[in-house]
Amino acid sequence: MKYKTLSKGPMQIMGIQMRTTNEDWQVAEDMPPFWGRFWRENTPSKIPNQKTGEVLGLYCEYEKDHTKPYTFVIGCEVTLAGEIPEGLVLKRIPASKYAVFRIQGQYPAALMKVWEWVWKGHLERTYTGDFEVYPPGFDPEENPEVLLYIAIR
Repeated sequence: MKYKTLSKGPMQIMGIQMRTTNEDWQVAEDMPPFWGRFWRENTPSKIPNQKTGEVLGLYCEYEKDHTKPYTFVIGCEVTLAGEIPEGLVLKRIPASKYAVFRIQGQYPAALMKVWEWVWKGHLERTYTGDFEVYPPGFDPEENPEVLLYIAIR
């Protein structure tokens, strides 16, 4: 699986959160309605001080590793935390080294293929915060490119 490595400074992500798990594929049931809520409630319009306008899917607060519960946040990177609007959360991700995957092709199948490769233990992960980046103009059918950042040692 092809990826590049890069280091990134600390980040602040503001958005909505849920707890889920990969156990028994619970995440597959939780994720679609959660993404639906994000768009239905026009969450991006509620997030102040956005850095880029990209939407991030952040995986953080892992209980242990990818086999145990974790927090999933859909939101945007922000430059200043400031006041956090009601219903939103702010997560701080430490500086880290990342394996970065550029994913193109049928969405979400192409993304899941990379996640499954990661779960098989091909990377020495830190579990400090992994995230998917959906650029402005992302469209699952017309423009399905996603970047996946996995925090590594």
